[in-house]
Amino acid sequence: MDVKTLREWRIERGYGVRELCRLAGVNYAVLRIEQGRSRGRASTFRKLADALGVHITQIAEYRKLMGLDDESPARAEQNDEQEASAR
Repeated sequence: MDVKTLREWRIERGYGVRELCRLAGVNYAVLRIEQGRSRGRASTFRKLADALGVHITQIAEYRKLMGLDDESPARAEQNDEQEASAR
């Protein structure tokens, strides 16, 4: 599996931060995540993976390697859904 940072995937695809945010439908989450100011949500990473044309596990593996995510992508997504329904 090819494990790269979000920034590496973005640059490899030729996207700027604004363009990737627009394509993924997220508000500057990319910049906050790349700068380490946000851990990001599983749903955000799913949108980013789709926009980048990579499988969510490729981004999830990087998160695990960097200690950003101790959960599996599926479990993290369940937690996101539970948080959203509680609002």
